[in-house]
Amino acid sequence: MRILFADDHRLLRDGIRSFLSQLNQEAEIIEAESFDDALLVTEGAGGVELALLAQAMPGLNGSAGIQLFTARFPLAKVVLLTTVADPALMWAAIDAGAKAVIFKTISGQNMVSALRLVLLGELYLPADTLKAMAAQVVVGPVMWGNAVDAAFIAQVKFSPAEVDVVPLLLDGLSNKAISDRLGIEETAVKARMRGVYKKIGATNRAQAVWLLLANGVHRSD
Repeated sequence: MRILFADDHRLLRDGIRSFLSQLNQEAEIIEAESFDDALLVTEGAGGVELALLAQAMPGLNGSAGIQLFTARFPLAKVVLLTTVADPALMWAAIDAGAKAVIFKTISGQNMVSALRLVLLGELYLPADTLKAMAAQVVVGPVMWGNAVDAAFIAQVKFSPAEVDVVPLLLDGLSNKAISDRLGIEETAVKARMRGVYKKIGATNRAQAVWLLLANGVHRSD
């Protein structure tokens, strides 16, 4: 595995390097201090599997830089590192091809967990931010007890199989974890997820979580 870590703060790169090694002890970690350097070293290395790009890094230019990087290195899973809790920034990054947005305030171990989800093919966005975004439009949130809110399920017409996966999706479980929890094949989980996405108008996992939360659907304590 080859990992790119691009950030203009040397101290931060030094501090995070050991956590990145937890993803794979044999991983080759290459570094860059600017977006132009990131392109050059990635090209020179023959590509990377995972690319961490700092939002404030010189030359990145927001979502345009992410789009350029993903176009040039389509096999790389791009993660945007930021200190800004801006929903518009996050959605723009995801739309540009990023697989995750991670706050620099996250703990090292939580970052490793998030990156492992990304390497498994999942999208990652900070849960607190998703909830805050949903709270802006939710009036009288509906608690998820033993069933989906009746009005919502009538509106989107979830099948019983889809109802089973929705709370697990909101819990942040990967498709593999959901298949283990429900005792079904992962392909069946993916089929159910596609059904959920289609019915609520989502194009990816992050949008699905946001739309469900925005309609007042969430797990009860």
